Amino acid sequence: MNLWKSMSVYTISNLSRQAIGFVLLPVFTAYLSTGQNGDLTTITSIVTLLGSFMILSAPGAINLEYFRQDQGKENFSTYISSALVNPLILFLVLTLLSFLFGSILADWLEIPVRWIYAIPLLALTTLLPQVLSIIYQARSQPLHYAAYNLSMTTLDLLFSILLIVGLSMNWEGRIIGNFGTKALFGLIAFFLLYRSGLFRFKLNWSYSKDAFFFGLPLILHILSVNVMDLSDQLFIREMVGREELGVYSIGYKVGMIILILQAAIVMAWQPFLYGKLKEITPKKKIEIVRLSYLIMAGLVVAGGLLYLISPLIFKYFVLTPEYQGGVKYVGIVALAYVFLGWYKMFSSYIIYTKNNKYLSYIAVFNIIFNLLLNYFLIKNYGTMGAAYATVISYFSFFVITAIVSQQVYPMPWFAIFKRIK
Repeated sequence: MNLWKSMSVYTISNLSRQAIGFVLLPVFTAYLSTGQNGDLTTITSIVTLLGSFMILSAPGAINLEYFRQDQGKENFSTYISSALVNPLILFLVLTLLSFLFGSILADWLEIPVRWIYAIPLLALTTLLPQVLSIIYQARSQPLHYAAYNLSMTTLDLLFSILLIVGLSMNWEGRIIGNFGTKALFGLIAFFLLYRSGLFRFKLNWSYSKDAFFFGLPLILHILSVNVMDLSDQLFIREMVGREELGVYSIGYKVGMIILILQAAIVMAWQPFLYGKLKEITPKKKIEIVRLSYLIMAGLVVAGGLLYLISPLIFKYFVLTPEYQGGVKYVGIVALAYVFLGWYKMFSSYIIYTKNNKYLSYIAVFNIIFNLLLNYFLIKNYGTMGAAYATVISYFSFFVITAIVSQQVYPMPWFAIFKRIK
């Protein structure tokens, strides 16, 4: 399947996954108060943040090993099982820490402590679905990817509606529904990997070490994106209020359509890019640059369209007046995720060359920069300041990464304009 067909399938699949957010918007706004929605947003963001740390980029290491075959093609299944050891060890460590310090965090956030204890387990359930999805991505099997992920999305949607509406479990019903679905599909992923011979009960500690040192520099890189997503929410919760966080989160969910779109594009783009880079020629470099500009422009158009139709989305999907104020955040959040998509296209070169340490340096700068922006902009502009901080942070993320990627893997980004002339 060629690049554009693969990209179309990934886009349709991921946007269909995002459709769960639209279907649940009326449920969230009708059955959850703004404060309860703020609690839900806080828990899911913490799970995402710790999950990115705990998983330690194991799926990314597996993905790159598939293309580079540094350990040999015949050892790929052993590499997968060995790479998964690292997240399991971190899961045990985080579980211990959650029981030691969970009550302190629960008191601060005013959330039942049982959910703090459950966070490591909630995060772990995302591991195997990610691994299977990235295998499908690496093998250029978007139809398999779509079938697996759409089935998971459908069940997640049904469970959530049943628990929130049918059993009146408020925001906890959404967490339980999502956790149950991920756990079930994690088991399905394990079965499919084992049956296909891609998972073996065999460990090679040198492979675990390779995956660990691949993921270690990326921890800050991945955390930086999740810190930016979580920090604005925590700042709003503390400086403005959990009710306003609930309103902001609805606008954020709509803006995140661009996040889903660019993630789908990158899923198709990375296997294409890595395949080209493996046998690169000057002609292929020009082809890559032209396609890159085309994709980047497409993301801008998509962000603009989302901004234009966002009032209609709120009119027909957000039925409670208290949440209507969230529409003003959509355009800024969408633009932020356009810049994140641009950043991912350039970071792929850094990852391919295994210069991940540079992504760590960029991440440290961006985390500090984002925290400072959130504090001062929210202090001066209220909740809108959080949206401003997000878009400025992602733009800086993109610019710095583009400069570094050009140093580690030069591409004719400007020469192409001379050719056009």
